[in-house]
This record gives sequence, C-alpha cells and structure tokens, in this order.
Amino acid sequence: MKVNEKQQKHLQTDHHYLWWHSPLLGYPFAILFAAAAFLIPISERSLGIHDFFVEPPFVIATLLIGWFWGIGPALLALLLEVLAVDYWIVPPLGVIDFFLWPDIVSFAPFIFIQLIVMTLVIVQKNYRQRLLHASQAASQHAEELAESNARLQQADRVKDQFLSMASHELRTPVTRIQGSIQLLQRRLKRQSVRLPMRGSLDEVDRQIQQLTNLINDLLDINTLRSGKIPVRLAPCDLPCLCQQVIEEQQPQIDRSIDLRLPADPVVVQVDHGRFSQVVSNLVTNALKYSPANTPIRVEISQRPGEVILAVYNESPVLSKEQQKTLFEPFYRSPEARSSAVPGWGLGLAICKEIVMQHSGHIWVESSEEKGTIFFVALPLPTGSERE
Repeated sequence: MKVNEKQQKHLQTDHHYLWWHSPLLGYPFAILFAAAAFLIPISERSLGIHDFFVEPPFVIATLLIGWFWGIGPALLALLLEVLAVDYWIVPPLGVIDFFLWPDIVSFAPFIFIQLIVMTLVIVQKNYRQRLLHASQAASQHAEELAESNARLQQADRVKDQFLSMASHELRTPVTRIQGSIQLLQRRLKRQSVRLPMRGSLDEVDRQIQQLTNLINDLLDINTLRSGKIPVRLAPCDLPCLCQQVIEEQQPQIDRSIDLRLPADPVVVQVDHGRFSQVVSNLVTNALKYSPANTPIRVEISQRPGEVILAVYNESPVLSKEQQKTLFEPFYRSPEARSSAVPGWGLGLAICKEIVMQHSGHIWVESSEEKGTIFFVALPLPTGSERE
C-alpha cells in the first residue's frame, strides 16, 4: 500500500511538471518574451542609446523559452525576434527585407548564435529531465527492494523458527524410539529369536540414527546462523586435533586416509568441539562422494598469517556454479542427488558457519587433474594471543 501511495505521488508530480512545461503553453509565452526583449532596444532609442543592448535580450529570451518549453516555442521566438529586429531596429526601418540575400547573410551570426544557445539549453534540459526521472525510478526501486528485503528477512526468521521448533519437537520421540529399539535388540541377543527379525531391527536402528543425525544438523545450522551459541576459542594443536578425529572415524570405515601433518605443532585459536565437527564433516563428505578404493588425503600446511587444512578426494568434477553454491544449506549437486548416497546438504553448510565464526574461510577447487579439494584457512594467532 505504501508503494502505491508513493507511485501516485510521483505521478502527480510528473503531471504537474508536464502541464507547466507543455509546448502549447510555450507559444504564447514565446510571443510575450520576444515582445519584452524588443522593448529594451526601443527604450534605448528613447534614451539616446543606440545599438548597445540589441542582441543580448533576444538571446536571453530564446534561452528561457527553450529551457521551459522546448524547441518549438524557441524557434517561434527566434523568428519573431529576427522579424522585429529587421523591421524596427536594423535600417531601413519599417521594412522587412530579411528575405533578400544580402540581409540574410547579415543576420546569419545572430541566428547562428541563437541556434547554438537554443541547442545547448534543450540538450541540457533533456538530460536533466532524464536524470530526474532516472533518480525517481531508482528511488522507487530502492524502496521496493527495501520492502522486499524486509519481507524476505521476516520469512527467513519464520523458516528458522519453524525448523528449530520442529527439530526440538522431533528429537524427543525419535530418541525414545531409538532407545526402545536398542533395548529390544539387547533382549533379543539374550534369547533365541529368528535372525530376520534381528536384521529388521538393525535396519530400523540405522534409519533412526540417520533421522537423529538430520535433526542434530538442523539444530546446528539454526543455532550457528542465529549466533546464540558462542564459540569458545582456546589454543589447540591443529594437527593433533585432525589426527584424533581421523582415528575416531577409522574403525567405522574400510578405507585408509593419508594424513600428512607437519612435524612441529601448529597452534590455533579454535573451539575444539566445533572444529572437530568441521574436520569430521569434510572427511565424511570425501568418503561418501568419492569412488571406493580411491585415496583420501588430509594435509595441513602454513603460509604467512594463516594455516591451511586441505582434504583431497577423487569425486566427480564440480562445475564453477556448483562450487559457488555447494556450501548453501540443503544444496546437493545433481550427481549427489541421483546417487544412492543419503544426505540433506547440511554438512558443508555447517562447516561454513563454524569456519566463519572462527574468522576463517572455506572453499573448494575441482578439476580433472587434481580432483576435488576442500580448503579451510584459519588465521594464525598474533604474538599477544600466543602469550
């Protein structure tokens, strides 16, 4: 509603502007301005001043007519001025001999100057009008964008609130179901029960675990984006942290991970629990989306002012567009969606939020020659931070 009122106000302003500057109104004003300019040399003659202020009043009159009403009224004013000068000021008086060739040549500088002034004024006027309309359109567009942005922010807050509430409400029943399944599994192990029932319970337990992981990821992405959970930074040896995370994951996978760590400690300021989640998500992502029996490599290196964590794998090459959107929530590449690998596209988004809260940045590079490499850059502590 606000936008409509502003649009009406702009339209009313434009209508008033167009009415006042209508060329039809300019023609009678052209006659009046030419007459007013003509009175000045007539007054000079009555005072005994001859040919001192003849041309400037006509130039000024043409300038004003062209500025306010355009080229048509300005040409009429110019014609009237030439005829008036020829009839009353330029000898022989009382005769219009402008149309004779020698007189046309004598009036050429006067007409030429008038045309130049009139052209410059009209060009400037048109440019000013276009600039005014462009400014009004840009202002109106900016207001619409601001209102659209406010609506999008409100929708984003509602979405985050819904995800948070839904995740919290789902967590309790899912946890109870998982506990009941695990209790039933333990009882069945102590009794002689058919094997297919055990297999079904194991499958239910795995699906419940996937649902639990999804709920935890939804809660993580919402709490991290809202900034409600502060990051507790503390000195940490990054190679030691990576080695610990990979050793914890190793029993659950049947592939080896090449860990290349520097000989000396690399101490950074991180939240141990949160950054362990980053390393775990990157390694898990590399394992899920790279072919079996292909190498996975985790490497730590340093460059001036920062430390680089790199996770290499041989997954399919990602396009430039995919690399830009890979860290957005719920995004999965077309190859990942068509594969049998489960996922919701939240792991890398969580990594991005955690890394940003550590004043670092995360990105991916992918090519046929080097494979796919995920990089995380963290700032090295300054001297005072190390102390």
